[in-house]
Amino acid sequence: MAQPLPEPTTNPATVEEQARNSAWLTARIAEADSDFAEGRFIDGDEAEAWLQRELTEAKAAFDREPD
Repeated sequence: MAQPLPEPTTNPATVEEQARNSAWLTARIAEADSDFAEGRFIDGDEAEAWLQRELTEAKAAFDREPD
């Protein structure tokens, strides 16, 4: 993904925050649509392996966080 997710908010306090989050999501969907249209995607075993790596990295990052 080209852009990291903005800091999460459980309840956006302002219309500006909601608009910023919506714009970010819209841009990510457009990016994904473009990638798919250009044939930039993986499937099958390659997708499963990628997902497993992502999950492993996320768990490691979580485990490094202080309690």
